[in-house]
Amino acid sequence: MIFDNFLVGRQPILDRNEEVFGYEFLFRKAGDVENKAEIFDSVVATSRVLVNIFQNFGIKSLTNGKYAFINIDEEIIEQDVLDVLPKDKVVFEIVETTNVKKEVVEKVAAYHRDGYMFALDDFVLSSEYFAMFMPLFPYVEYLKVDMKENCLVKMERVEKIFSGRHMMLLAEKVETRGDFDFSRDCGFELFQGFFFEKPTVMNKRNVEPGKAVILRLLSHLSQNAELDKLEAEFRIQPELSLKLLKLINACQYCLRTEINSIRHALTLIGRENMRKWLTIMLYASTGGKIFKSTLLETAMLRAHTLELLSIKVFGENYTGRADAFFIGLLSYVDVVLGVSKEDLMESINVKPLIREAVLERKGELGNLLAILEDVDDANSEIKRNKLAALRLTEEDISDVKFRGLDWLAEQQSVYNSI
Repeated sequence: MIFDNFLVGRQPILDRNEEVFGYEFLFRKAGDVENKAEIFDSVVATSRVLVNIFQNFGIKSLTNGKYAFINIDEEIIEQDVLDVLPKDKVVFEIVETTNVKKEVVEKVAAYHRDGYMFALDDFVLSSEYFAMFMPLFPYVEYLKVDMKENCLVKMERVEKIFSGRHMMLLAEKVETRGDFDFSRDCGFELFQGFFFEKPTVMNKRNVEPGKAVILRLLSHLSQNAELDKLEAEFRIQPELSLKLLKLINACQYCLRTEINSIRHALTLIGRENMRKWLTIMLYASTGGKIFKSTLLETAMLRAHTLELLSIKVFGENYTGRADAFFIGLLSYVDVVLGVSKEDLMESINVKPLIREAVLERKGELGNLLAILEDVDDANSEIKRNKLAALRLTEEDISDVKFRGLDWLAEQQSVYNSI
């Protein structure tokens, strides 16, 4: 698969209940040693690659059935390629630099009549923007308003300004809880920004007992512990044991085999499947809505992507792949569970290799983790020399990221069945 040497990522778009509504797909180039990474600016090139990605991976795997928001401008509109993507799950974002000429308006109108959906991106509440983009208003379902480019007074009036135009208002660059609350009070229905992906730990608290058991089990698996030790943990957790039995039944790990003990169940499921299942259980809330939170998705995606990347770098027979998964998981678990990484390390007694990778980004896996963190942070710098030292390309990173998304969709399906 060709990614034209740039990195593809996605950012969630949430509704007023903070549930995922869709994802915007973002592009960035890896910078040279001196240059800061930046968002890739060729809309035509990125759109072509997205078509390629969706056709190869399948849009459902990449969005879990939610909407995909994709940037376009007049060049891609005029090339008549939009109809290769599914009209019911893709929203085309017309970027603010688009030349809204007569031919473009006519093309958008024709696509809209055929059932395609459009958004206006980075809209500024000014007379210039209204004059420029008003010809497109009848064909636009979503209006994305940049919180940082519009004054608070205009934001407060936005619902009244667009009353009766049948456009859903989306607030962009929502970076704090205050931003979210303010924009919601202003009448916005959808929200996008780093606030939903990178909240800070507000206060220190202990790991919940049930989750501590799961973390211990994951640590045991990472250290290739004996089956006796794993069985002992399950014996003192009847609820977890029951869910294990339900999982085996739902996923048909055994072909209608009678399960005669916890040990037998552990043998049937295998260490690899057990590790992935425990990861899901770690993040399951009391209500069971594990995948409601974008944070939980991000943590699981980080874990599996780091595992895939370690295999890419060190080979299919790499013995540290389980460590890579666990390190990726722990790198995000502090903001998910609300505890510091240091306290977490003490509570589950991980081996030095994992501790150093998570806390200090040391070692071969710590180095890979640092690269993934740079990729995930749109404001961070991705240095080509780091990738080159590991014989990695932007295409390699994008490939493992999308394979990770495919895996995440599969895990969501498994969890929903038990």
